[in-house]
Amino acid sequence: MNLYFKKEFRPVFALFFSVLAIVLLTQKSGIQLPINAVFVMVVNGMLFSMALFNYKRISQVDVNNPNAMVRSVMTGTMLKFIVFGGAALWFATQKKAPIGTNNLFIAMGLYLVYTWIEIGWTKRNKEA
Repeated sequence: MNLYFKKEFRPVFALFFSVLAIVLLTQKSGIQLPINAVFVMVVNGMLFSMALFNYKRISQVDVNNPNAMVRSVMTGTMLKFIVFGGAALWFATQKKAPIGTNNLFIAMGLYLVYTWIEIGWTKRNKEA
């Protein structure tokens, strides 16, 4: 599968590994930050896998049909909400450790960046 080497997918690939590298470096260097590194890595992995799924779905949409493009983007958004809502409910029932506002802000920021990249894919498909 040459998906990782496609020009459109490189920003997501770079974002995933840069966040992963930053979290691992801060965890191994002993810097005390008020974040849960495992939570950030899991959120980053989930967003990366959803971006992979959405890229495959968006690349197969008819470019000449704007309604299909809007439905595709909205379907991707709803899938993310369902997946992350279920994950949040599951994490809340575990009651092992509180999530914390810093972790939630990082997760929301990552969500926005991944969504911004996915919207860029639809804009490129429309120009093609």
